[in-house]
Amino acid sequence: METMSNGLQRGSRMTPLKQKTTNVPQGSPPSKLSKDEDDSEDGQHCPICFEVWTDSGGHRLSSLKCGHLFGQSCIEKWLKGQGGKCPQCNAKAKKADVRVIYAKAIKTIDRSEMDRIENELEKERKERKKAEMEAAEARMQRTMAVSECRRLEQQVEQHKQQMKALRTIQPAMQCSQSGAMNTLQPLSQDRGQYVLEKTIKICDTGTCRVLAYCDSMATLVVSQRSVSSLFPGYGVRKINAIDFKTTQYAAVHMDIIRDLAFRPSTGDSIMLSGGLDKKAMLTSLISNSVVQKYTCTAPVWSCTWNSDNDQCFYAGQANGTVAMFDIRNTSETIALLNQGGAKSPVASLQYIPADSQTEFRPGGLLVGQLNKISFFEAKAAGNNYQVHCLPLNGLLTALSFEPVSRQGLATFRPTSQKPYVQHQMFSMTKAYGTTPNQNTCVCSCEVKKSFRGGNSMKMLSRSTVHQHPSEDGRLLIAAGNEANSCVDIWDTQDTQVKHRLLEVSGPTLDVCPFTFNQKHRLATLTDRNLRLYKWQANN
Repeated sequence: METMSNGLQRGSRMTPLKQKTTNVPQGSPPSKLSKDEDDSEDGQHCPICFEVWTDSGGHRLSSLKCGHLFGQSCIEKWLKGQGGKCPQCNAKAKKADVRVIYAKAIKTIDRSEMDRIENELEKERKERKKAEMEAAEARMQRTMAVSECRRLEQQVEQHKQQMKALRTIQPAMQCSQSGAMNTLQPLSQDRGQYVLEKTIKICDTGTCRVLAYCDSMATLVVSQRSVSSLFPGYGVRKINAIDFKTTQYAAVHMDIIRDLAFRPSTGDSIMLSGGLDKKAMLTSLISNSVVQKYTCTAPVWSCTWNSDNDQCFYAGQANGTVAMFDIRNTSETIALLNQGGAKSPVASLQYIPADSQTEFRPGGLLVGQLNKISFFEAKAAGNNYQVHCLPLNGLLTALSFEPVSRQGLATFRPTSQKPYVQHQMFSMTKAYGTTPNQNTCVCSCEVKKSFRGGNSMKMLSRSTVHQHPSEDGRLLIAAGNEANSCVDIWDTQDTQVKHRLLEVSGPTLDVCPFTFNQKHRLATLTDRNLRLYKWQANN
């Protein structure tokens, strides 16, 4: 076997490079061979024997997989005696990797300068694109600022018009009312009244419908249609109860939101909502995202939590049924109530918690359909309920329940027999039947007082009964008066309207009392605006 050293000795007997002579004129400075010429000469020689490779024969131009070039006979001998490695990069190689290159001459072009220029050009392009993006962002911010200025100007103009309307409405109302209506006074002069604190414009499209208050985050949420084409559908706008500034929008449903509710006992930020897209949603107000979806068999008109079991909630549907869900079971309903009842939509749901210290002890669900009200008494064994029809008749629009006093409020639309809105305050009763089984009982209700509202109600507006801010044991009722564009306030100890909150931007759709930092407020909602009233106690 002939070793590589013999090859090197063979190379030492030969002239490695051919010297190129040039004629230099006498007296002129010596010229240098260009770098290209040197590189061209070096590129024609085998790096093993330093002989010029050929385009045929045993020393023809060949290469390995790594790409380095050699004479064929030299590289084959090298691989035989040097352990199968490339002489230039030590990459693993074998005789089968030797490939003949069919070229008469090899010449490489130095592109280092071109590559440097291209790199600089690409860098300049990136910097220019970044500058263009920054300029576009600045133009967008300017457009948004101009739009915000115009919006504020419109809001100022609207406030001026509202002030002008107030100056004209107040004398007209004082002249048009007679008798007791002429003597409307603030609630119990020695106790206090609601005073307008701020008006917040929620949307221009008039799609607001319901509102609710999250105590743990001190946040009001108002339903509205999305104003962005990127997030179609409906969601909620959050209003901070500390400074009353609108913060973020959370997309929730694909159709109109009919009801909102928060768990009363846990104090978390999970919002329950029901919409006409046949969905009940659980949404986190912290992340502004839907955490769980529940599919119903019909559009959802109302929803509420189970106060005795905070893992369960109810969804009142347009077909008259009430679906009961457990948040630990995300695949199906655990009960379907009122399957054999009337098919009119469930307009309102209120849960009455069980209380063994009160006269009416059972807990259960108040189901308010458009044509009747039922009480589903919860039984101890499983998800069983006993149905009781309540003697409250009329075209129902809303139910409200005050848990401390355990008093309920039902609001009815005008009818031909009673051409005015009725607000009936009632308390639940329980009596044992005449059957021998003493465990059988009948739950009913007793109307305590009836309050007369306006003469029209085109929208299904909601009312509320809540604790008096200045005196324990007394209740206030707040309800929209569509005929007079105001919110009527009653003290439940009297059936006459005690105070009116003017709403000049349209009929009131929802009201929500809340307390933050020991300050009591009342929020009222129209289809565009949210108005906040603070309780001002009289000295």
